[in-house]
Amino acid sequence: MSSAFATDEQLAHAPSRYLTYMAVAAAALALLIVIPFFLNSELQIFYLSEGGPVQVFSAAAYLVVTTMLIREMDGAALREYWFLPVIPLAMCLREMDFHAHFTTYSITKTLLYVSPEVALAEKIFGVFVFAVLGVAGYLLVARCGKAFLHGLRSLDIACLAVAAAIISAVASKALDGAASNLGFLGIDVQSTLLSVVFEEVLELGIPVFLAIAVFAYFDRRQPAPRSFNAR
Repeated sequence: MSSAFATDEQLAHAPSRYLTYMAVAAAALALLIVIPFFLNSELQIFYLSEGGPVQVFSAAAYLVVTTMLIREMDGAALREYWFLPVIPLAMCLREMDFHAHFTTYSITKTLLYVSPEVALAEKIFGVFVFAVLGVAGYLLVARCGKAFLHGLRSLDIACLAVAAAIISAVASKALDGAASNLGFLGIDVQSTLLSVVFEEVLELGIPVFLAIAVFAYFDRRQPAPRSFNAR
């Protein structure tokens, strides 16, 4: 592997089979949306619960993304693009509720930072985590945003897979809390099962499509087999 990411001119498009992988992933996610409607209420709760199969698969997929990035990026690339493995790792830890395991309150809760009962060290820890993620997010957009948009215009498969992950993230966020909002409007919570299922499965779609993007990106940097080049 090169010491940094190759330029667009040095890269061939990823093999078209990754479009098939994206279609299979979309079909699998659709199946996961349908499954809970054939389960009894107890199994539905387990299926969508914290630590249930959907959440476990999400965390595992984020680990695949992180591991693949670290494996394929050499030292120079990791130093320059350290934020790429950090972001999916943070999302994996979020899926496993690590944001609430080591502090009195979740680091996403304002109460952690304003409560006089919370130790200063915990507040500093929360600020540090958000600072690192904030820098990582800024660098992601600043260093990769232009190339991502260019890849979308050229229909690069890796960029299309990232776009699918972004769409999954936006859609799942839009559905987040839909059950409570509808309940507030007087709609029976039971009628919101579909929105809850969609939210959880779309969250799984984020790392699944990111994994496809990572594999597609690094696959397109591999030279074709000698026998193929000889044709």
